[in-house]
Amino acid sequence: MCSPKNSVISPEEDFILPNNITLVPQPNWQSTLDHFKHIYTIKQSYKRVISQADHVFVRGNPVAATSYLYSCCAKFNKPICHWLVGNPMVLLNSHKRENFIKNLIGKLYIWRWEQNLLRGRARTHGIFLCNGQEIAARYSTPETHAIVSTTLTASDIYYRKDTCNGKGIQLLCLCYIRPEKGIEYLIEATAQLKYINGFHLIIAGNRDRYPQYQAKLNYLVQKYSLYDYITWTGHVTYQNTFKLMQKSDIFVLPTLSEGTPRVLVEARANGLPVIATNVGGIPYSVTNGFDGILVPSKDSFALAGAISDVIKDNHLRRRLIANGYKTVQALTINNFVQFVIRLLNESKN
Repeated sequence: MCSPKNSVISPEEDFILPNNITLVPQPNWQSTLDHFKHIYTIKQSYKRVISQADHVFVRGNPVAATSYLYSCCAKFNKPICHWLVGNPMVLLNSHKRENFIKNLIGKLYIWRWEQNLLRGRARTHGIFLCNGQEIAARYSTPETHAIVSTTLTASDIYYRKDTCNGKGIQLLCLCYIRPEKGIEYLIEATAQLKYINGFHLIIAGNRDRYPQYQAKLNYLVQKYSLYDYITWTGHVTYQNTFKLMQKSDIFVLPTLSEGTPRVLVEARANGLPVIATNVGGIPYSVTNGFDGILVPSKDSFALAGAISDVIKDNHLRRRLIANGYKTVQALTINNFVQFVIRLLNESKN
């Protein structure tokens, strides 16, 4: 939903929006319940912007105004492409609420949202872009497409043949620190790898939203005496993400639920052998043994074994890096945008 305007400065001072993008302010909310307080304002914004658009492209999962969004697209006869990035039910189950009633309400909310989503798509003949086959199967329609999404450009690719050749081994995990990311299993794996000379884990990402989960992770660090083996960086800006990757030797994502994580594409584009859990859309993005290693979720022993193998086996590591480059060359933002434009134009015709 864009229209030509003058370039504007975003909240990050060094980032200038292109002149064909208009920011439409939305209310700020911290939770699903808080979202309902602003539902009228959100709906009015949808109506105004959709009526002026040629096509509608939406990214995201459950919000209460989804059915209204699709109603507006149907009313104004606008082609819509909805990008679904995760399985909301798996996400809900990975982070249980305080009691049974809240969990039940959460499941009913997601069920209702999914019904509205499917009815809205049928009404508008809309398109679903799904991060991986698992999500595509959950929202299977005649216009559902499994994808691997990225913001990577060809110029972002940083070439190197090998890692793990320095004085130490730097393991990197970069994600938003929350319960479904499975960081506790990576910490337990780190405890099993302390014997490796120079081994160090960098955990990068915002960790302020879930204090109880962070307290659990801190307890594990204390339990296994890992203060000298783990560094928490907090939030890392996008500009510094690649710099951090280029200083690292292996990338690990121990997540319990995912679509097709963009960070796995970025890691391979920066010459990192990747190790991830075999969940969600990850197997659609990473081919086990070809351009990465996939292990079962919630299995710190399998995770530690895979990390050890990549460190010790030079041929395996170099093969993963080389094949990772082959994969990411087809996963640029330009290819993704062209694919979306083609689908929307076909839908309009």
